[in-house]
Amino acid sequence: MDYIDLEQWPRRAQFKFFSGLSFPFFNVTTSLDVTTLHRHTKARGLSFYYALIYATLHVMNGLPDFLYKIRGKQIILHGHLDPSFVVPNGDTHLLKIVNVPYGGTLEEFCSRCAHQVAVQHAPFPAGTEEARDDLVYISCLPWLSFTSLSNEMDCNPDDSIPRVTWGKYEARDGRLVLPYSVQLNHRLLDGWHLGELVNGVQAFLDAF
Repeated sequence: MDYIDLEQWPRRAQFKFFSGLSFPFFNVTTSLDVTTLHRHTKARGLSFYYALIYATLHVMNGLPDFLYKIRGKQIILHGHLDPSFVVPNGDTHLLKIVNVPYGGTLEEFCSRCAHQVAVQHAPFPAGTEEARDDLVYISCLPWLSFTSLSNEMDCNPDDSIPRVTWGKYEARDGRLVLPYSVQLNHRLLDGWHLGELVNGVQAFLDAF
């Protein structure tokens, strides 16, 4: 983790401009073609959900602008981000949030996710984990598709944790397509960065 010299930071003017907003967040919902990923995970007995988390983190960690975080009047740069994702809590309809280190191969990551989900009985991570800002919040609505989405959150302009949510995939013209929603802090990231993320994830999925 490194502290950034704001006076030398290329984004200082944009950061200052969007810092005047009480709600500097933007959310875009687009679509991903997950045909090849679905085929790959089904053939290898992997979790489609964990695999799409892996794809998202793989691409986001390769885009340095996503690694900046706001801490009061300071900007820090993390070495990488880890996923904090939602799963059903056992046989109930209640949710559980699980944090898992990103890294390794797809198979290793899926195994690590399954293990943590199995051993974590509490619905939420420990308080120290909840205070981390080197996370990406990820959720899924596998029961339905959608065309827009909003996220629960405090209206804290310093909140720089991306929120990524996808919905139920549907067959369209012989392909499997799902809605993919991303919420970002405009103080740190613009539409161009979002395009780099979404296009990068699609390219990663197409390579399976």
